Amino acid sequence: MNIEAPIIPGESAAGVQLGSPIEEILKEQKTHFISEEIVNHLVPLAIVTRYRSAMVDLWVREGIVDQIMVHDGYRGKLMDKIGLGSTIADIEMQIDAWEEDEEDNLVIRDLPGVGFEIEGYFPDLKDPAFRHAPIKDIYVFQANKELSSLTEFERTSATT
Repeated sequence: MNIEAPIIPGESAAGVQLGSPIEEILKEQKTHFISEEIVNHLVPLAIVTRYRSAMVDLWVREGIVDQIMVHDGYRGKLMDKIGLGSTIADIEMQIDAWEEDEEDNLVIRDLPGVGFEIEGYFPDLKDPAFRHAPIKDIYVFQANKELSSLTEFERTSATT
């Protein structure tokens, strides 16, 4: 696992490629992962295994990496510009406008395959402080998909 590898929307983070077999990653990595199976009873056949480590989490469906999240000290950057600790204002200045997708995930307009979460709770995204809250998690997912409601369920259930 390379905690300085670039974040490539719709492709990879931490040197892990979307679509990779989890067994290969587990054999190659010295990183310790804790796995947990997550079942969303609201979605048929929605069984996902989340592999958590100190700075990188992997969501795996049917043995294949489906989503990557970097967090807590990961040093790689998106487009050599945006990383953990950057802000919405940084994204606007250095890449493009941000928006909320249909599932209320924060994404960068015209840059599919990447989303993020910020520190703090802002019920009104027009609050000026929102633009300066640091990014705490960056997600990489297939560009033809969006962060799904299942992913939100997974994140919620993993933290409760």
